[in-house]
Amino acid sequence: MNFDIKAGVINYAVSFITYDTSGWVTSDCNSILFINYGTNPVIIESVTLQQNQSLNIEGNAGEYTNTRFFANFVGTGTNNLVTVKKNYLG
Repeated sequence: MNFDIKAGVINYAVSFITYDTSGWVTSDCNSILFINYGTNPVIIESVTLQQNQSLNIEGNAGEYTNTRFFANFVGTGTNNLVTVKKNYLG
């Protein structure tokens, strides 16, 4: 049998963005993962992430969101929030 591997496949790219100041994070993607690598807690809307905690928001296949999330750092230590986004191509 001969299968076309690309049939029905949705292409996507992954992007990594680091934030070190409080502000808006625009998703514009299918899924977004927030990871707090800093020593300060960071509040994503109403969810507090301590050091090395994460928050994952995923859509189903073919879904897309353009939600804006407010990330607010709290404390006097190090701020380091990394986002990992899944973006559809084409």
